[in-house]
This record gives sequence, structure tokens and C-alpha cells, in this order.
Amino acid sequence: MSITLTPGAVAEMRRVMREQGLDPAVTQLVVRYNPRGGPEQRFEIQLRESREGSGGDDATLESGGIQICCDAKSYRFAKGITIDVKETNGQRSFAIMQPKSRWPLAKPCAALWLEEALRQVVDPEVGLNIVDLGLIYETKIDANQVVVIMTMTTPACPMTDMILTDVKSAVLAAGPNIAEVQIELVWEPPWTRDMISQRGREEMGWK
Repeated sequence: MSITLTPGAVAEMRRVMREQGLDPAVTQLVVRYNPRGGPEQRFEIQLRESREGSGGDDATLESGGIQICCDAKSYRFAKGITIDVKETNGQRSFAIMQPKSRWPLAKPCAALWLEEALRQVVDPEVGLNIVDLGLIYETKIDANQVVVIMTMTTPACPMTDMILTDVKSAVLAAGPNIAEVQIELVWEPPWTRDMISQRGREEMGWK
């Protein structure tokens, strides 16, 4: 699974290269993931000349003859995206489409102890733990660090800060030798009631 440019996006990027005087032979499309961006600003893209090559951990790809560079962390989220071009009120811009099946994952928790720790965190507005509520999209354990990729029921959720604090506290309390918890808050795909687990539906009295 890689990063795909539509023919329209390729043509637009070549036009931008000509306008900016960039050498197509050494110009790369740099793709970066921005976890703090809103739904429309999740990825940042930039055309730049690079004669020194990519870093050792960077993913170097190609689509439509355009060289694409993506750092390792960003590529974890960018895999499978499609970059297209759109026109609004005569202004052209790039649109990034993500695969619908990216999240939630079938088994978002990397370890049973981590899943049980996250089940101790309850969204007070809904009255259900964040695992069965479907807020946890992915977790990773790397040595003494845990990464939690999650969402909220809505970007305007007033309980966000409290829930994030509870997540860190629960993981640090339960995790063997865990010294750091990194939380990445994402908004795509947006949360829906369909993400609630069967166990959660039963707890809430739903069929």
C-alpha cells in the first residue's frame, strides 16, 4: 500500500514545478502527517528540490513519475492515501483521500494489559469505557513507551482533556516499566455509533 497521485494531481504538480522553476529530475513531493491538524489539514504536502536524497528512515515512493518522500512516522498514517486536485471558485488545491478501512482496526490494543487499562477510562458523557465506545483506533508498545491513537465522539467534546489525562494515568499505572505515554488525537475516520462494540451495546441496553 503506497501513496497514489491521480492524473489530475500529477498534471497540477508539474504545472507548479514549471511556475516555480523547480527541476523535475530532483523535485520531490514531501508528505507529512500533522496530528494536530483538523480533518482537512491532516496531511501537509510540499514540492521541494532535493539533491541529497532522502533520510535513512524516510519512505521514497513514486506515482505518475513524481517522486514522493515521507518520513517514517508520517508514512504510518499516509499509507494508502490518494492525492487529487480540486477547484473551488477558480482556485486549485490538493485534496487528500484516505482509505475507508484504515480505522478502526480489528484489534486496536497491542497487549491485553493495555486493553484492560484503557477499559478503566470512561467517557462520562456516555457512561461507557473508551475501548468499547470505539475511541481507540490503534496502540503500539515500543520498549518503555506506549503510543495511543484515538479519537473523541466529537471534536467539540468538553471532556477531551480529562479523558486524555485519564488515559495516561491508567496506562502508566498498569504498564510494566512504561515511562511514557504518547497520545495522538485524530479525527479521521470520524467517530460514529457504529464503532461501539457489541459488548458496549449490551452494556447500554442496545440490541
